[in-house]
Amino acid sequence: MSNNIVVIDDEVLILGFLKDVLTNEDYDVEIFSSANKAIKYIDENEVDLVITDVQMNEMTGDDILNYVKKNKPETGVIIITGFGNVSHAVRSLQKGAFDYITKPFKAKEIIQRVRRYFEGANSEISSADSLQSKLSDNNSDKTRTQAIKESKSPLTNTNNEVDFIGEAPAIKRLLDILPQLANNMAPILIQGESGTGKEVFASLVHSKSKRANKPYIKINCANLPSELVESTLFGHVKGAFTGAIADRDGAFHAAQGGTLLLDEITEINIQVQAKLLRVLQENEFYKVGSQKPVKADVRILATSNRNIGQAIKNKEFREDLYFRLNVFPVEIPPLRDRKSDIPILTKYFVDQYCYKYDYPDLEIDQKMLEYLEGQNWRGNVRELNNKIHRGVILAQEDGLFKVDHIENSIFTSLGINDDEEDINNIPLMTIEDMELHLINKALEKTNGNQKEAAKLLGISDRTIRNKLKEKD
Repeated sequence: MSNNIVVIDDEVLILGFLKDVLTNEDYDVEIFSSANKAIKYIDENEVDLVITDVQMNEMTGDDILNYVKKNKPETGVIIITGFGNVSHAVRSLQKGAFDYITKPFKAKEIIQRVRRYFEGANSEISSADSLQSKLSDNNSDKTRTQAIKESKSPLTNTNNEVDFIGEAPAIKRLLDILPQLANNMAPILIQGESGTGKEVFASLVHSKSKRANKPYIKINCANLPSELVESTLFGHVKGAFTGAIADRDGAFHAAQGGTLLLDEITEINIQVQAKLLRVLQENEFYKVGSQKPVKADVRILATSNRNIGQAIKNKEFREDLYFRLNVFPVEIPPLRDRKSDIPILTKYFVDQYCYKYDYPDLEIDQKMLEYLEGQNWRGNVRELNNKIHRGVILAQEDGLFKVDHIENSIFTSLGINDDEEDINNIPLMTIEDMELHLINKALEKTNGNQKEAAKLLGISDRTIRNKLKEKD
């Protein structure tokens, strides 16, 4: 009997890639771009393994994990994400995930993880009965499950449009020109540091355009497997390359009549950039392995957090493609240049997470707002969002959201930090490496005392001994 796998990701082209790879390994695979539809399917069918992305519109991968572990505890969960870091991986394992894979990954990597799950080679530290979080209890699990069942947040409008929040002069100027940006077909290049909200602004452009009811396809160019970039964008015909077991449409076909967002476009191989330029110039493209042109009725939005001028000098980005994309240049300011928006953003995120977890409303301490306004915010709005998220969870018993709730020592005692600079400097690790990293940090803190380190991690000292033996 085949093993049944559900894959959830709102990037339809990643879904197609995973379906091809796993079906080729004789697994029965159901794919969903809608998390709500996936949950319904999981409720009504026997599913052995769920593979879910982290950042999605309807639910997060964490929401999916919580729901599956609560309602289908016998079903395994593998998390995939383009924004991986050690602290999030550890939290996922604490909540019961079997494994955690960071994009970009190759086909053989996902196959190895899935095989290991079905072969029952689940290590103790990754299992549901170990590495349990000291912060969770039955009540918090219950409220999270209730929140998962809600399909719509009051902070999201009817077409899943996420608000672009701010009243700083630079933000007001962007919002003032939004109607002109939205209601034309010219490409838009959105630049800004990581975490400033480039993708959010791009989504707003689409939602305000005449194409709002047409497809909106988002491609993170930095996360595309290198061997599949061209196929992902343009599609391929059967037999075009090894593994092309059927005809497959690409992003441009999926976005016909609508909008295609090329997130971090400067990460695309320069040879593929030439083919993108052709689409912009001639409004047509070719599937890989085909000589038949396909007309493209697609509006292009692109983002980049790099210095494009330097990328052009380094011959990493085509100058002619830059000029073709840069009809409407948009610059999203960093949070340090719009600190007057911090109170508004803080209130927005606090309300968002109180609603998400079905928590009572929180009062925000004025001293905390002053503290937030005094920070440098290298990770911009994303970093602020992350801090508010964890702070809301810790503030529930107090009812007043204070500095202590976002700078709690529990987040730094093991050397885990979610600042943007630290995240970018974390090397890609296997789950085994992450486990050992955490154990070693705990042992450092306890001067080598395995029992104390085990208490700190919330696992047994036997687990630590076993993991250290495996290392040797």
